Amino acid sequence: MKKILTAAAAIIILTASSVCAADTNYVMKYENFGDATWNEVYKIVGVDKATGKVIPVSGFRSGNYGYAYVPEGTEVLFEQREEIEFNDMTEHGTPAGLDDLSRRGVFSGDENGNFNENEILTRAQMTALLARMIGADGETPGDMPFTDVPRDSWFASPVYALYKRGIVAGDELFNSDRPVTREELVTMEYRIIKELGGNIEESAEAPEGCKDFDAVSDYAKSAYAAMGASEYTVTFDYDTFEPYIDEYGNFYETLNEPRLLDPQSTVTRGDAAMYLYYCLILDFIRNNAPAIPTDAAAAFDLGEEMPRITGSTSSYPITESLYGALFENYRNHPMFPKSHDKTIESYRLLIDGKTDVILVPDPSSEVKELSEEKGVELEYIPIADEALVFFTASDNPAENLTSADIEHIYIDNSVTNWNEIGGSDAGFTPFCRNNDSGSHAQMEQFFLKGREINENIRREHMSLAMSSILTEVEAYNAHNPGSYALGYSMYYYFENTKWVLGTDESLKLLSVDGVKPTAESLSDGSYPLATHYFAVIRKDEPENSSARKLAAFLTSEAGQVCISNAGFGARVK
Repeated sequence: MKKILTAAAAIIILTASSVCAADTNYVMKYENFGDATWNEVYKIVGVDKATGKVIPVSGFRSGNYGYAYVPEGTEVLFEQREEIEFNDMTEHGTPAGLDDLSRRGVFSGDENGNFNENEILTRAQMTALLARMIGADGETPGDMPFTDVPRDSWFASPVYALYKRGIVAGDELFNSDRPVTREELVTMEYRIIKELGGNIEESAEAPEGCKDFDAVSDYAKSAYAAMGASEYTVTFDYDTFEPYIDEYGNFYETLNEPRLLDPQSTVTRGDAAMYLYYCLILDFIRNNAPAIPTDAAAAFDLGEEMPRITGSTSSYPITESLYGALFENYRNHPMFPKSHDKTIESYRLLIDGKTDVILVPDPSSEVKELSEEKGVELEYIPIADEALVFFTASDNPAENLTSADIEHIYIDNSVTNWNEIGGSDAGFTPFCRNNDSGSHAQMEQFFLKGREINENIRREHMSLAMSSILTEVEAYNAHNPGSYALGYSMYYYFENTKWVLGTDESLKLLSVDGVKPTAESLSDGSYPLATHYFAVIRKDEPENSSARKLAAFLTSEAGQVCISNAGFGARVK
């Protein structure tokens, strides 16, 4: 692929394969631009070779790929187009998306070359913009139910184009001069995505972080809910995000302040530029671009036939990282899991043949008994260093626990004061995890050995999620002056989540038998509770199966980089 050197100069004929949108005659075509720089490709749009028309739903995204969403059979060229320079826009005051939409022919200026950012759009004007976005402008008007849309009016064509596609409803009056509202635009965008065969997940839940969903009219609520669930833009303001971890330990980015939908507010030209660009270009391409195998995937013969993967909640970042290394647009791979099933359940699924690879710590006695009962032999492939760790309040003077201390604490429940185990005179409260957690399996391996955690601890202070034991210990310490709680977790989970959970200054790790848990002490085995994360498969897994290919990738140098990038201790140094 040759580099693009000048605007409007180089034209590239698209020869790459395409991925069909489900149940439609549309496809997402793509082309790799090799080592072209951002400055060379950011003005790229797709062009229909037969007609020379710009394809509005097209553009360049990360990974040096250009995309165009077109009817099947369309031959696509990629070329650079210049944006319109509006007289009333400054370089730093242009609404987001306006440059991109003007180079796609969606927006143009008035007779004086002005954009008129704050002008309120009418329903007729909005249909014209949307018809251009889906390449339906210029259609000859046919029969419509709207008595206020004359066949010879300038807006009859776009209204008809959207009506026959079900994007505008067929009431008697269209009310072409009435200002369009935000909820009307969101609803039309939702119908466009469905009409184009785009990926969308129906939902009844309010979009995340939106506090005025109740103000949305009943007809529009399903559109807002589906758009929000499918990660399409639903607001007209710039969103800012912060890290978030859910109760199962999965990482996300969430809005750092509630958003307002303002569904009945009118839409300006500036609003429309931002919304159309984010929703029907950025969001649509992101949500519908195919998962394209990288060189790493090709090297290990991994592609569409990926194995089914699950595991402990703590290992989910590894799954995300490995998919990210194997595929562009990895979240759109049909086999990419949105979450893991927890440790014990993952083992059950593998034993029952309902998944192919699990990423987990050592098995519990329950898992070993189940595999023996069902006659299934498992193969454990170490992929990362890990360890069971114990933590308490940062201002607790205690620094160390012995193995004997831990048994007295969790089996006998005989410790009531930190001074009994080498700490200061302070109240002592232990927290534990539920039996089907990965950290409990480590407690079984190192300390319980067939015994149970004391029933009083389980009844009074059991945390049901990996994240909650950290936050519950932190909360106990904050609300009980003169006492300190003790909890346990997995080393890399503790380290990876402390910034997200905000426990980086409030909690600290304790040494065990005089050795502090660190990446180095886990790697060299000096920390006494060091263990591993494993890629576990069934022993009878065929030699050339995708599960074994994935295991080979995880133990390769490239796979170990993924594990390291996910915040875990890679074993290949």
